[in-house]
Amino acid sequence: MGTNALLTRTVTLTVGPTDRLLEIGCGSGATAARVAERLTTGHLLAIDRAAGAVRLARQRNAAHIRAGRAEVRQLDITAADLADGSFDTVFAVNVSLFWMGTPPGLLDRIGRLLVPGGVFHIFAERPTRVAVEAITTRTASTLREARFSHVTTALTGARTTVTGRRPRSWTPA
Repeated sequence: MGTNALLTRTVTLTVGPTDRLLEIGCGSGATAARVAERLTTGHLLAIDRAAGAVRLARQRNAAHIRAGRAEVRQLDITAADLADGSFDTVFAVNVSLFWMGTPPGLLDRIGRLLVPGGVFHIFAERPTRVAVEAITTRTASTLREARFSHVTTALTGARTTVTGRRPRSWTPA
């Protein structure tokens, strides 16, 4: 998928100037750049397991990093040592682990990272609508099973957004 598709998709991600956000699987940092430019006193932590991706994301977001609006770390979300309640929004763009076998405990961990009422967005794009419909159904079901509330889906062509909200009182599934 090209950078333009990623940038277009972030339009559906509401970002306030003071938000604290976590991007899981930031890749080259294209989406991180679009998000960080909307922040004033907020902060984006963009993580990826791949050293090469982190290097590219740091280069692309150097000005945002210097300004304190963004940080890019090489980190695996399943082993991340991040404080509970640290983020208003967590999001992932084309990170297949959310629809191809989410590791045990990962969605609980994401729920704990969010503030009460915080939002988790999963964006996906695939070559066919049939593939995206399957991703939408599976991901929405997985979020509901993990006790996210207000799970919604938006399917447009071969793109989908699945969103869940952390309930005020979080009880793991």
